[in-house]
Amino acid sequence: MYKKVLLTSAIVLPMTMTSIHAQSSQGIITASSLNARSGASTSYSIKFVLHKGDKVNIITFSNGWYKITTDNNKTGWVSSKYVEVQNTTTIKYVSASSLNMRKGPSTSYSVITTLTKGEEVEVISEENGWAKINHNSKTGYVSSKYLSDEKPVKITIKYVNADSLNVREGAGTSYKILGTYNHGDEVKVVSIDGNWAKIQYKDGYAYISNKYLSNEKPVTVTIKYVKADTLNIREGAGTSYKILGTYKKGQEVKVVSIDGDWAKIQYENGYAYISNKYLVDKMPTDSENDNKDNNVVGDVIINENLSYSFDAMVDYEYKLSQQGYNRIKANLSTNNQNSTKYLQATREDLSKYLNPQTFSTNANGRLQFLKIDKYREGITASELNAFFNKYCKSNSVFINKGQAFIDAAKKHNLDVSYLVAASMVETGYGSSTLAQGVEVPGENGEKVKVYNFFGISAFDGTAVPSASQYAYKKGWTTVDKTIEGSAKWLSTNYIHSTKYKQNTLYKMRWSYNTGHQYATDVSWAHIIAKVMNNIIPYYDNSVSLEFLIPNYK
Repeated sequence: MYKKVLLTSAIVLPMTMTSIHAQSSQGIITASSLNARSGASTSYSIKFVLHKGDKVNIITFSNGWYKITTDNNKTGWVSSKYVEVQNTTTIKYVSASSLNMRKGPSTSYSVITTLTKGEEVEVISEENGWAKINHNSKTGYVSSKYLSDEKPVKITIKYVNADSLNVREGAGTSYKILGTYNHGDEVKVVSIDGNWAKIQYKDGYAYISNKYLSNEKPVTVTIKYVKADTLNIREGAGTSYKILGTYKKGQEVKVVSIDGDWAKIQYENGYAYISNKYLVDKMPTDSENDNKDNNVVGDVIINENLSYSFDAMVDYEYKLSQQGYNRIKANLSTNNQNSTKYLQATREDLSKYLNPQTFSTNANGRLQFLKIDKYREGITASELNAFFNKYCKSNSVFINKGQAFIDAAKKHNLDVSYLVAASMVETGYGSSTLAQGVEVPGENGEKVKVYNFFGISAFDGTAVPSASQYAYKKGWTTVDKTIEGSAKWLSTNYIHSTKYKQNTLYKMRWSYNTGHQYATDVSWAHIIAKVMNNIIPYYDNSVSLEFLIPNYK
């Protein structure tokens, strides 16, 4: 747009020079010839002559004269009435939370409208701290100091709803891990693209999986355990409310709040209520099972001499901990916080869980050292089915699958108590999304249900889709096939691996100088061992159990 500047007798111009910024700096000569002088009046000498159509850059304005420069860097003063000003606008953004747009360049002028942070405006010119702008077909003035050349980043506050969440250098699981967030941590989200959120992180930006973020801060939960044989889960805080399901003895409960005799709990995708008087702070198995010797006749203890010291092992694992690979629930840490969020394991935490003496002196703990690289006869399918009926919910995919576990353990030469226990822990006793089955498109477009019991290939941000695709490629289209496929995967990659030879829970969890460790939770082996301790009693007394206890240098 071109604007011709007309000066009339009604216009009173200031005697001082006023700076005109680059937003309105270009003009076109309209006279056939125009003298450019050394000062702002006809009394000054002529420096050079301009002609119609010549383009000049306007530097300042004074008393009807423009100070200009030409493309070949000549400088002079010309009469403004022979220059047609070309308005070159610039896009800027409101940087204040709110900004008044006024009819004139001072606060004494009335407000036309109020702009909000991040709104785009078209700057025509800037003068004496005020910018003349166009916005939504209106022209007005705003304070220049509240405009920015860059669009302000709009921050959305979200919260982590996973136990821990990796912070990555880029939007994908292949990018380097920069750190981790814990459950309930606040995250400043800049933008979201598919499954990944760009966030403000330290002095720059990073990326995390958007799937594990929520708009509301997660409630603080307290872990308790059921001490009754069975405990009804109800729709409300009273026995008159509908029963939604049941918990069994020893099951973990996430308590949100307690009001009298009733506890509000997290249940499936919402909340429910259970009687608080049947909850305890520690699992009954901590006191009842840990010291209960469920081992059978003929147990064999083998001390395995290691070539490195216990301190060297702790040092190595502590380095991994600092990189985010060794985590512990806050209520189990030496920090002893009443929270279920995961923290970086301390050296003291690692010393406890790495020390064989911490667990090998009782039956439950000793199962971390059971050799699981051999199938043992002595447990029947009906006995395993009794175990499933006792500990699993009625919708569990493992109900009556005792024979499938025995067949898989026998085929891949694994201890069946381990295979069952690991499957229970990994799938929430057969009730997780991947355990219940996920439909994926087949070769001909038809829906095919697949299963994945160990979250194999479940990557950050795409856990269910990626794990489901892996299951489809492996042909895990039935529960039986997935039990057998899982056993094969565990055998090949860990238990019977010729490279790693991780034939005990302890070795699967801790592997010196290899980084090939099954889990990040430092208590993982202890958790699996607890479930195994509920299966071991089914073994016949004639079965011999072999324990491989590490003996550090």
